[in-house]
Amino acid sequence: MFDTQVIETLKNTSRTFFLPIMRLDGQLRDTVAAYYLANRALDQIEDHPGLSAEAKVGLLRGASRLLQQETFTRHDTDRLFDPYLAQLEPVTRSFHDWSVQLPPRDVAPRLWDSLAALADRMADWVEDGFRINDQADLDRYTFAVAGSIGITLSDLWTRHAGVVTPLDGAVAFGRAVQAANIAWNHADDLERGVDFYPSGWSTGDMCRYSRRHLPGADDYNRSLPAGPIKDFCSLTLDICRTTLASIEDGTPMNRATIAGLAEQYTPAQ
Repeated sequence: MFDTQVIETLKNTSRTFFLPIMRLDGQLRDTVAAYYLANRALDQIEDHPGLSAEAKVGLLRGASRLLQQETFTRHDTDRLFDPYLAQLEPVTRSFHDWSVQLPPRDVAPRLWDSLAALADRMADWVEDGFRINDQADLDRYTFAVAGSIGITLSDLWTRHAGVVTPLDGAVAFGRAVQAANIAWNHADDLERGVDFYPSGWSTGDMCRYSRRHLPGADDYNRSLPAGPIKDFCSLTLDICRTTLASIEDGTPMNRATIAGLAEQYTPAQ
């Protein structure tokens, strides 16, 4: 059920996707919210500054295994997380809610498939020390954690509204948004000892990488009919472009800026 806990968790964990998700309606909003929060739960494990690489790999691979079981209970999740419970963020501790309780039952297995693959890919990157030496490595990382999510969202658009989108555009969409967020979070990532920039790259290079994928993302967006799904994608791209401009021009950007972007779209009821 899409309740106050879900709304507050979305607001507290997402700079980019809270308002776009709120533009969706009904079952699709529940599904995308569940999928985003479950992704975020895994992401918090991958990014956690207080967990060892060994602990992260164990948690991520354990989550992947649970998602591939015929059923898994809250007890199974608690048993996996219990040794690290005090360290884990609330969004991660609620992983069972996001992956089992919130999504509609008939679509949940599609999310589990994507989430299990994502968890294993994240574990691979942790084991490799997040070594991104060149653009090919960056391409692999942005596909693993963003392009693949774009493909899953496209499947959800088709299932919910019969909308068929170009999947190469879905990957470009994910890469553009992820690269903008990498540039935005670069200083924070360096503080925890992780650098997602290829060797020798500057923030300008990362912004240009994001912008190179925007034409494909725009083609993807143009393939959508008017309505909540298009609003979700349009607002997400508006936030991406504003993020890039803020980085490149040194202009301030905060939640009020994003809220201003959202005013041109009609909230779902």
